[in-house]
Amino acid sequence: MSKKLITLSVGLIATTLLFGQKEGTLDEVIVTANKIEQKQNTTGKVVTVITAAQLNARAGQSVAQVLSEQAGLYLPGALSNAGTVPSIYMRGASSGRTLILVDGAPVGDPSMISNEFDLNLVPLAQIERIEILKGSQSTLYGSDAIGGVINIITKKKTGSFITGGASTGTYGTKTNQLALNGVLAKINYTVGFENQSAEGFSSAIDKNNTGNFDKDGYKNNSWFTKLNYSINDQWSLQANTRKTAYKASIDYGAFKDDKDEYFNNATTMSGLQLKYKKDKTTFQFQYQYTTQNRSYLNDSVDKQYIVYENNQYAGKTHFADLFLSKSLGQNVQWIVGADFRYGSYNQTYESISGWGPYNENFKDTFQFQNALYGSLLMNDASKKWLLELGARYNHHSRYGDNQTFTISPSYLLQPGLRLISSISSGFKAPSLYQISYNTQLKAETSVNAEVGIDYTSSPVNARVVYFNRSINNGIDYNYIDYNFFNFIKQKVNGLELELNHRLPHNQWVSVNYTLLSGQETNQNRVTTTDTITYNYLLKRPKHSLQLQYNIAHKKWEVSVSGRYISSRYDVGGYASPDVKLDYYTLLNAHVQYKENNWLSFFVDVQNVLQDRFQEIYGYNTMGRNIQFGFRLH
Repeated sequence: MSKKLITLSVGLIATTLLFGQKEGTLDEVIVTANKIEQKQNTTGKVVTVITAAQLNARAGQSVAQVLSEQAGLYLPGALSNAGTVPSIYMRGASSGRTLILVDGAPVGDPSMISNEFDLNLVPLAQIERIEILKGSQSTLYGSDAIGGVINIITKKKTGSFITGGASTGTYGTKTNQLALNGVLAKINYTVGFENQSAEGFSSAIDKNNTGNFDKDGYKNNSWFTKLNYSINDQWSLQANTRKTAYKASIDYGAFKDDKDEYFNNATTMSGLQLKYKKDKTTFQFQYQYTTQNRSYLNDSVDKQYIVYENNQYAGKTHFADLFLSKSLGQNVQWIVGADFRYGSYNQTYESISGWGPYNENFKDTFQFQNALYGSLLMNDASKKWLLELGARYNHHSRYGDNQTFTISPSYLLQPGLRLISSISSGFKAPSLYQISYNTQLKAETSVNAEVGIDYTSSPVNARVVYFNRSINNGIDYNYIDYNFFNFIKQKVNGLELELNHRLPHNQWVSVNYTLLSGQETNQNRVTTTDTITYNYLLKRPKHSLQLQYNIAHKKWEVSVSGRYISSRYDVGGYASPDVKLDYYTLLNAHVQYKENNWLSFFVDVQNVLQDRFQEIYGYNTMGRNIQFGFRLH
């Protein structure tokens, strides 16, 4: 592995500790912690903001690649061939246990096994900022928020101008974006599109070095519209719609090339948000309707097994949320709300294999949830104590009722130094896919506890957090009777360290480190007939380290970052032992040149040292990846 990067990492750590800014500080206004606008230092919850400036400095990357740099997050597939659907693991929680929001509305695919959201469906250039809220957040946000919440907030511009850009680079990658922003009476609007394409590389590893594995291409087109209408000084109405559709040629399996498999994914998200805000009173109604269409076509070259396979999925979701936040005195804020979620999907499957033809038409199935939730935000007159108390009652159309709670106290030890803590419960409702096989499934439940210290000053932001989570009734697949069941138990302990320091002469350094220790009781993956406790978590590293150094001078800005991911285990195959994947290191660099207030150029280089590694067993990751481009601001 890369000795040069290890040397660089040591140097950057030493520099960071010696000089001891987060590009987004604790004075920033956030909305995800409690659904209302508040400064980041007025909550005891662990929130990270990826700002517009940080996203601009990562032009040429994907959303998954940006998220993978954050403490407590690991996204295998982020560095794989374009079109790969990355998994999202937050604080060791399994895939599908991190809730993804787009402009505050939950998104997911009801036909996916764990209701995961495909991050390929929201291009980075369309995003204004990303807020990451860690720990169980089901009290305010409902199902799937066991590991935490990621709120992707799309761009909302005011004024009349054009934004856009273009880039090209390694693996035949090409990207084009264009957006028109304008004002019509009281309406601010944004209309735009983006397309991406890549020749790619072989998704599967050519284990025998045959040289016959072909490149797997990718094409993605996205259209979006956002309207903001200022009714008066207190009331506003926002409407938006976006459609993203892509086609990817992803190999059929680990170490196996397939020249005739295609994966298509298309989603349309349309919604509106009505908001009233005056002083400390906020009222908001939000609705979003999402459709999802996925298809897999495989004309396999493996004639001994599957000759032909065609999978067609269609899903739709409705989400409605209504809440009121109001001051109950000088030091108490009250939030009460209700939400409704509906999901349905159908599937058509046909195949031809060595066992003959097979056809299945999966009839349309649906489920819905409705909930009541509330939260109290309290502080003392000196603003030293903060206390958040919350509860949720959830009713599910299939499995019945469940409840969650949140207790989050924090205390200002001295100016800039705050002790933070919380204990909260979370849940994940079984997905439509899972419950269609087993109607007796119950919700997966969790309890999360955390304690830490948060420090902020003019040049320094630092945070140290210890967390613990236990999961019961975990949902997984049973290879004895080939069905889903509530069985898994998981225990996770972890430590997150984040340090950001602004230095003289427009320099800053940052470092984050995550230690993850997990234990999971599950069906034995080798024998499939007995129970076993694994002292590790699949695909999740025990140690991860990210370092970054930035310097800006006049019109130039340069960023160099390094990442270390320790060894971890992945599934070795059906009834096979798990496989240990080696650690890997990455060195990345980004250079920007700002010609004027509306035009800038960039070069983004990932995996500078051409490190070879696997994120997913049997699948390739990118080598050195260079992207050149420009942006219109």
